[in-house]
Formats: sequence, C-alpha cells, structure tokens
Amino acid sequence: MVKAGTAVIAPSVQIGRENNKLRAEDLCIHGWYRFILSFPPHLVRDYVRRFGIEPGDVVLDPFCGTGTTLVECKKLGIASVGIEANPMPCFASRVKVDWNVDPEGLLQHAEEVGARATQKLEEDGLTETPDLPLFGRADVKNLKLRKLPESSEELLLTDSINPLPLHRVLILLEAMQESRDDRFFRYERLALANALISGISNLEFGPEVGVGSPKTDVPAVSLWLRAITRMVEDLREVRASNEVSSTVLPGDARHLARLLSERSISAVITSPPYPNEKDYTRTTRLESVLLGFIRTKQQLRGLKEDLVRSNTRGVFKADRDDLLVADNDEVQDIADAIEERRIALGKTSGFERLYARVTRLYFGGMARHLSELRSVLRSGAQLAFVVGDQASYLRVMIRTGELLADIAKSLGYEVIGIDLFRTRLATATKEQLREEVVLLRWPGSRRKGKAKPMVNQKTVYGQIIERIFASKFKRGMREVNFDRDELAKIADELKLDPKNLGDLIYSFRYRAALPESIQGKAGEGETWIIRPGGRGKYRLVLVPNKPIAPNVNLATTKVPDATPGVVAKYALSDEQALLARVRYNRLVDIFTGVACYSLQNHLRTAVPNMGQVETDEIYVGVDKRGAHYVFPIQAKGGNDRLSIVQIEQDVAVCAHKFPSLICRPIAAQFMADDVIALFEFEDSEDGLAISAEKHYKLVPHDEVTADDLEKYRLRNDDGEQ
Repeated sequence: MVKAGTAVIAPSVQIGRENNKLRAEDLCIHGWYRFILSFPPHLVRDYVRRFGIEPGDVVLDPFCGTGTTLVECKKLGIASVGIEANPMPCFASRVKVDWNVDPEGLLQHAEEVGARATQKLEEDGLTETPDLPLFGRADVKNLKLRKLPESSEELLLTDSINPLPLHRVLILLEAMQESRDDRFFRYERLALANALISGISNLEFGPEVGVGSPKTDVPAVSLWLRAITRMVEDLREVRASNEVSSTVLPGDARHLARLLSERSISAVITSPPYPNEKDYTRTTRLESVLLGFIRTKQQLRGLKEDLVRSNTRGVFKADRDDLLVADNDEVQDIADAIEERRIALGKTSGFERLYARVTRLYFGGMARHLSELRSVLRSGAQLAFVVGDQASYLRVMIRTGELLADIAKSLGYEVIGIDLFRTRLATATKEQLREEVVLLRWPGSRRKGKAKPMVNQKTVYGQIIERIFASKFKRGMREVNFDRDELAKIADELKLDPKNLGDLIYSFRYRAALPESIQGKAGEGETWIIRPGGRGKYRLVLVPNKPIAPNVNLATTKVPDATPGVVAKYALSDEQALLARVRYNRLVDIFTGVACYSLQNHLRTAVPNMGQVETDEIYVGVDKRGAHYVFPIQAKGGNDRLSIVQIEQDVAVCAHKFPSLICRPIAAQFMADDVIALFEFEDSEDGLAISAEKHYKLVPHDEVTADDLEKYRLRNDDGEQ
C-alpha cells in the first residue's frame, strides 16, 4: 500500500474574506453558492502553480460541485471543464463562471422584481420590514399560504422551511418568472438558492445538513436582494476580465469518455465524495426542489444513480461497481472488518447491513472513474484528488487516500505522493483523521512494446537539476543561470513530460534540499539556492548557509489569547491558521512595537527582473513619530520550512509596490506546543539576516501569572533578564 508520508506542502484554509479590501484573488464569487464541505480556493491556486499549468492547458474537475476549481482557473486565465451529476450545483457552477453580464443591469432588474414581489406580498397584508406590524402578522392562519405540490414537498427535509417564509419565496419566484429577462434570470435564481440556505430556511450545516430553530417569518425578498448585491459587487470587479473557456457538463464522473474528447485534459484538481453516511443530495435538496431541478422521487433516484456510491442511501440492487475491486485485498479486508464488527455489535438495521457493500461500491466506482479518466488525459497529465480518512462505518478506519493511490497505481498511474492537507477530529473515536491530496501522474498509453518502469518523481527532479548544473558550472562560479526551455529539453531526454517543471522549481526553492552533487560544490558555511531571474528564468546562487529555523533555547512569552472562539475551534496547523492567530492577537504589533494593520493577504504580483511572486500577507503600520512601515509576512505551518528566497522576494515586492514605506520583513513559524516563532530580517554584508526572533504562546488569560509579569518586566529589549 502507498503510505502517506510527511506532507511536502501544507496548503492553508481560507474561506471567505479576511480583509475589508476586496482583491481579485479573493473575490466572493464562491460565496454566491457553495457546499459547506467545499475545499478552499487557495488549494486550487497552489496546485495550478505546482503543476506548472499555463494558458493553453485544460484543467478538469470531474466532481466539480459548486465550481471552486473552475472559478480559480478562470481567474488565472486557464481553461477548465467541470463535470457534475447533481443539477443544482451544476447550475451554480455554470453561473459562477459566466461573468459576461452587465452588473448594473442585473441590479436594476432585480430591484424591479423585488418591487413586484413586495407589492404582491402587501396585497396579502404582508410587508418585508420586520419592525412594521404587518411583518409576521398574527392572523396569518387566515391567510391562504402558497404551498409546493405534494410530490415536491415530500422530498424536503421535514421542517426545513416554515410555511410563511415558503409563501414569500413562492411569491418571489412568481415575480421572477413574470418579469423574466434571460440576461439576468440565472443569476437571480442562484441568488435565491444562496438566500435560502443562508437566511430563509431552518437548515443548519455541520458534518451533515440538519434542521435548526424554526424561523416563523423572514424578509425573504430583502435577503434575496442582499445576495444579488453581493453578486453585483463581485461582477463589477471581474466582468469580461478574461474570455477563457470554462465549461460545465452534467454527467456521471464514472463515464467521462462519453463527455470529453480523447487526450484533451492537462491536469485534474478535484475533491470526490468520501465513503461515509453523508447523502450529498440532502445538502442541496431544498433549493433543488424550490428551483425545479428535482420534482419527483423518480428524478431524485435518477440523480443518485449517476453518483459514485458513497453512502447507503444511494445504493441500488443493480449496482456492480464492487466487482472492479474484487481482487483488491485492502478494500476487501476493510469491508470484511466492517461486516464483522456489525455482527459483533448486533447491528441489524437496513442501513447498517449496507455498510460493507457501500465501501466496496465506493472504491469500485472510483476505480471505474480512474479507468475512464485515462482516455481523456494527455501524456504527463498531473492529478490532485482531495480526499479524507473516514471512520463513519462502525468506527472502522478507512484510509481513503492510501487506498485510492493503490487503485490508481494498479491502473497505470504514477503515484507522486500524498500531501497532508489538514486534520480533523473524529466525533466518535476522537482520532485525528487526515484530509489529504493524492498526487498522480498519467504517463500516457503504452500500447506497443514493453511497459516502461515508473519513475520516482523526486529522483527525476534531482536528475534534471543535476544535469543543468553540471552542464554550466565551472570551478569558482557563484551563480548558474538557466531557463525553463533548458529544463524542458533535459526533461525530454529523461522521458519526463514538461508539465512537471513548475513543481520542480517550487520543490527545490521551498521544500527539498538540492542534490548533494550540487551542494558539494559549495564552500564551508555556504549553500546553493534557486532565485527567480525573470519570467521563465532562474539562477542557482551560492549564499551563506543561514537556515531560518526557530531557536529552541529561546524563552517563550505568554500572550492572552484573543482569537475568537469560533476561529480557535476550527483553526488548523497550516499557514492560514497561523496568519489568523497572528492577526487576531496583534502579534506583529507586539513584536515590532509599531501599530500595524493587515492590508492584504496572498498578494500576487510581477516584480521586474524577478517574475511573478506571492507574499502571504502585507501589513502596514505607523510608529509614534509618524513614520510609515510595510511589513511583508511569510508564514509556515506544519513541516514546511521558511526560505531566505521568500524573504528576498518580499523585500523586492515592497520596494516595487511601496517604495516610500520602511520595509521590515517578518516570518512566522508554528513550533511544538502551539508556540509561534516570529523573525525579523535586515540587510547585512552577506545579504538578508535574522535581526530579531521572539517566541509567543497564546494562552487563556488566567495562565499569565504574576510571576510571569514580573519576569517580563525585568527583561531588556533583547528578551534577556
């Protein structure tokens, strides 16, 4: 079995806006409508960068849901295709990647529709203003409320929406239809779907969709107009910003050859369902019914038949995908363990009897998907599958990522590795479940001759960079220049598709050490690093060996934790969680002695003679003299390491973007026991060097004792007593 190793990248979790200023990278298009379990947009950007995806390539998301991959690719100018069997998220994805609409016209038309709906409600004696007496009127029992047809109503979760809010929604739908303008109709429907799940209904979202406290009445039209306004704000930013193709197709991910052309896909970035008891059709049931995507039980059954079997509510007698993994010992052992535990516990319900079968069907369905996918992939295509461990079936652990990697390998894919994305606590077992990104490469069909052995990607990366260095290095050189075309030429010689070259550079700059054959040419106390040299150009440079790592002997300062409770509850150990903790606790202010404010995160820009670079977060600040500062922040969580190259890039960004401000580059790193290390850098004769380092631990306020305060009072500015 392919085992998950140490994560080579720790993508961060950032859902929604964290700054008041809206940026092109963080537009709220995702917020138009989104599954609660969607993976975060930055993850797509991370793997587009690592895979070296460029305009002209096509990225596929075969389980596209509400379009996270498609939206991010469109913002990057990369063509994409999404496949989705569930009609509601399929519709949402199509709308979210269509920016060719006049936002002012949409807003004006929606206001006209809202006025029509409000007039109809007033004719019923209802108003949209909660502080007026007609809102939620007491004699509502005498009002003839509109209802859904019985065949549609029985599809809804019981009490998912109260009668009066439903009446308002049906009035609004009627007004939308009467004033229908096809230029705006789909956006208006999607805004209603958003308003339904975010404010009108009684639904609550956690690990599974459920029903919360009943809302006897809500201003449905006003909530809908609020969603329209958010759309309009985003569309003003992106309208016609690029014309790159973004196609969304309804269909079953297990039958891709029916939908896509052969060898048309350069990369796959997706998150398939996990094997658990979450019925994904329930998550979208209310809006699917109200907007007319599902009207009968027969239509619902047809929808479920087009999904990979991931829960017992979607299993049918005619299913045969389990036969595709009949010879997979790992899958069979897990299914047998589930069944044995069921019998031992005396579990006899119909759903529990299906646990073992749905496990086999799930992995069989994914095997069918991966098999079908091969025909549409270009040679060298790279794939990222976001999946998670599961223990939903009687607490038997299912290591989804490892099993999918084994299945992919048996189908001819190269398994590049498994990145740890995040961990989450299992409710029942209290174990830490891994959410991972399974990285694959499709080497291409081998219809003739002897099959070529699969190559370890890290070894290939090393061979390429070694060949570049050896062909150019002369004794005494301190810099070796090369470009992307040279990498591609050597990659061809080594039978490696050039699509991996973006990750090669990323790997040696931020994750892996350069090969010993290169580092051996460094003098004592020196090391080779890769620096950008412009668009598509790079430099191997010899620099003093000054690794950026926390000094474990440094004293730790306790800081009362000001992180909001809900953030602390769900914060992970990655860079975005680190940035959030630093931000909420004003640690940059404390560390630098300057009043600081977060200006922007994930600033991506082009710097002259360097190319495109990205800074994790930018702070600006002012001191007691009135001097203004800019603080570029680099953050690393988990096992990722800080690189002096990143700090150099941050300084270059600030010199380019904020030339009048005093630049003070900062780095943050998670340590053991949730200690946060902060570093500041300054220029020295040997380049950038650490000028200050402090360690902070966020604790409950009552853990900062009088002894602690006395100790801190006696410290000097260097932290010594």
